[in-house]
Amino acid sequence: MKKFKKFISIMLVTVMALAMSMTAFAAETYSITIKDSETVKVAGKTFNAYKILDAKTVTKDGKIGYAYTVPNELKGFFATRYGINQSVGDFSAQVAKEISKETDMFAFGAAVLKAAKDAGIQPSSKAAAEGAGSVEITGLASGYYVVEDATTAEGETVSALMLDTTTPHPEITIKADKPSIDKKIAVDEDRITTNNAAIGDVVNYEAKSKVPDMTGYKKYYFVVNDTMSKGLTFNNDIIVKMGNDTLEKDTAYTVEYNKNATTGETAIEIVFKNFIQYAERKGQDIVITYSATVNKDAVIGTTGNPNTISLQYSNNPNKTVDGEPENPDKPGEVIGKTPDSVTVTYVTGIQLTKVDPAGNKLTGAKFQITGEKQNIVLTNKEVYKKSETGTWFQLKDGTYTESVPTDATKDSYDSTTVKYEIVNEVVKDIVTEDIIAEGYVNGEGVLTFEGLSAGTYEITELIAPDGYNLLSEPIEVTITYTDPAEFKNNVNAQCTWTFNATLGENELLKDGTGNVAAFSVVNNTGVELPSTGGIGTTIFYIVGAILMIGAGVILVAKKRMSHE
Repeated sequence: MKKFKKFISIMLVTVMALAMSMTAFAAETYSITIKDSETVKVAGKTFNAYKILDAKTVTKDGKIGYAYTVPNELKGFFATRYGINQSVGDFSAQVAKEISKETDMFAFGAAVLKAAKDAGIQPSSKAAAEGAGSVEITGLASGYYVVEDATTAEGETVSALMLDTTTPHPEITIKADKPSIDKKIAVDEDRITTNNAAIGDVVNYEAKSKVPDMTGYKKYYFVVNDTMSKGLTFNNDIIVKMGNDTLEKDTAYTVEYNKNATTGETAIEIVFKNFIQYAERKGQDIVITYSATVNKDAVIGTTGNPNTISLQYSNNPNKTVDGEPENPDKPGEVIGKTPDSVTVTYVTGIQLTKVDPAGNKLTGAKFQITGEKQNIVLTNKEVYKKSETGTWFQLKDGTYTESVPTDATKDSYDSTTVKYEIVNEVVKDIVTEDIIAEGYVNGEGVLTFEGLSAGTYEITELIAPDGYNLLSEPIEVTITYTDPAEFKNNVNAQCTWTFNATLGENELLKDGTGNVAAFSVVNNTGVELPSTGGIGTTIFYIVGAILMIGAGVILVAKKRMSHE
C-alpha cells in the first residue's frame, strides 16, 4: 500500500521507443528526452524509464509493423488487468490490443508502473543538472516505456502522455497538474508580502494560480480558501479572471464567507463550478483580486495582522471523489492542498498617561493628534546589476538580453562588454497621508491613539484637568517601522517599532521599542500670572502695605474721636 501511495504521487509519462529496422536494435540507438514546460522545470529532477513491453519490427506482405512481447515479470499483471488467459493464443498480441483501447493513460501508466516496481524491474535513470532545460535518458532498448519523475513529492501527480509510437528518439514536455497559489498585497504595480498600514486603510490583495493540466481526470475540484485575521474586514469585492476573461460570479464560481464568533477571523471560500470545463485552457493565469479594511480590532504591535490563502485541488485521477450533497463542486473528503501563502499588515499606536508631578493619574484631559502617517510597502523586485560574471547585456532601448552580441547585432547593444546579472532586491515605497484625531483620557488617565503607522505626529493638549495648567507646547512623536528580517510566509514574523517622543527640550521617550509608544504626560497646578520682572512684584506688595497702614491709622483716629 505504501508503494502504491508513493507511485500515485509521481509523474507518469508513457513512451513508445520503437526500432525502425532490425539492424537498429543496439541499446544505445534509443533515447527519451524530457524538456521544461512553462510551469515545471526538469533541473534538479531525476527521471526513471521502466520498459514494460519489448518491441521489434516485423515485415509482413511487404509492410513493416511492430510486434510486442510482455516481460515474464509483468504477465500476471496484464492477465489480471485484462482477464486474459496466458496459455491461450498470442498472449502478448492480446495485451497490446487491450492497451490500445485504454482511454485513461494516466490510470494505465500508474498501474503498470506500480507493477513494474513490485516485480523488481530495474529502470534506466538520468538526473538533470541544475540550470538544465532538458534531460536525455539514453542507452534504451526498443520497447514501450513508462517514465516517472522520481523526485516528485508525496501527494503530487503529473499528467500522463502518449507519444508517437514510430520515433526512436521521442521528446516529451514535463507537465505537472499540481497547481499552486500565491498571494500578494497589491500596491499600484507592485506585489508585496508585508505592509505597514493604519486603521481605516484598505489593503488590496491579488492571488494568482494557473489552470492545471487535467489530463486523465473526469472531474476536477478547484477551491480557494482564505482566512482573514480579526483586524481585517473583508470587503466582499472578489473579481476572478482567467486569461483575458472575467468570470461571472455565481455562474463560474461561488463565494461564501463568515466571521467566527470566537476568534473574529473571517473564512472566505471560492468554489469553481465544473472546473474540468477549463481543461483546454491549461497554463492560463487565474487572477483573483479583492480587498480588506484594517479595523478597530487590528492587532497593535509587532505581530501584525495576517491573511492566509490556500488551494484545494484534485490530485488523483484514479480515485473518484464525490462532491458534497449541497454543492457537487466542493469535495466531500480530503484532497490535495497547497501550502499556505501569507501576507501580514502591521499596525502600531501611541499611548499617553496623564499624571500630576507626584505620578498620580489625572482625568478630564483632552488631546489632539495631527501628522503624516507613512504607509510603508515592501516590493521584491528583480533588477539588473553590473557583474563581471553576468550573462545579460543591455540593449539601447533599455531592455536586456542574454544573446551575446555579434558583428551583425552589436549596434543594438548599449555596450558589448558590460555584463549584468539579475538579483532580487527589496524596494521600500512610502505613501504619506494626513491625519487628525481628538480624544479624552479615560478614568485611568490613559488615552490611546491606535491604528497608526510610521510617521511624525504632534500631540496638543486641548483641555487640561481642573486646576492644572495646559501644556505650553505640543509633544512630538516619531515612529519608525522596520520590516521583519526573514518574513518567508511566517505568520509569527515580527516587525520592529522604534519611538522617540519629546516635549520641548525634554525627552519623554528615547529609542523606546515595543508594541506602542507609551509615555506619561505631567500637568502642574497653580495659576500662572504674567510678570514683567521682580521689581513689579515688589512694588505691588509695597503699595499694598502702605494702603493697609493708612486704613489702620484712620480706624484708630475714628475711635479716639468718639471718646472725646
